[in-house]
Amino acid sequence: MDSSRDPAISSNADVGAEFEGTETANSAYRTAVPALPRWARLAGTVGWMAPILGFVPLHIPWILGIPFLAHKASFDSWYNGRSNGTEGFPDGIMGVPAGAVYLGILVLLAILGGVLSLGLISPWGLVFPRWVPWLAGHRVPPWFPLTPTVIGSGIMVAYSLTLPIQLPRAIADASPDDPFTLTGALIGLPILLAWTVALPAAGWSYYRRTRRASWRRSTST
Repeated sequence: MDSSRDPAISSNADVGAEFEGTETANSAYRTAVPALPRWARLAGTVGWMAPILGFVPLHIPWILGIPFLAHKASFDSWYNGRSNGTEGFPDGIMGVPAGAVYLGILVLLAILGGVLSLGLISPWGLVFPRWVPWLAGHRVPPWFPLTPTVIGSGIMVAYSLTLPIQLPRAIADASPDDPFTLTGALIGLPILLAWTVALPAAGWSYYRRTRRASWRRSTST
């Protein structure tokens, strides 16, 4: 049988050739991206370590209801939906204490932010890795990681700019009625500030590198 005339075989060959062409084009794109500067690698490393190795471990005991670096009585009241902003959920949310839900959302966002920071300095931040369904081997659109980078950076920078006002007030008004101790807040503060600087720095490097690669491809075609 002449396989060259079999439509199914011809179709498979076309798909394979198209995939190989995509792989070649995206490998060329990855090669065209300028090398990662040392400062950007440091920023990206701090950007994923601060939330995942700093923020998340600090919050895990609180999610479990353990008043670590917290005032036990006021923490229990807040955690179980009875004070300090959680009064609207005395029965929890879907059976989960209101405080645990709130902290769980924060931890999830921190993990996603850490993965985002790591992607900004990794090869899989340029071309989707093989384990990503349907997108494996395709170029990552720069807007895909840069959009959450800009939004997250903007939120953290805006919040950090309020700290010179909020921090002295928090120190002056600190009391056992607050769920979290001042010590706990001050431990988390350097983690937040490090992430606030590192994420936009890594994002800026990613933007510059991918823009240069796109420009090189456009001028070479």
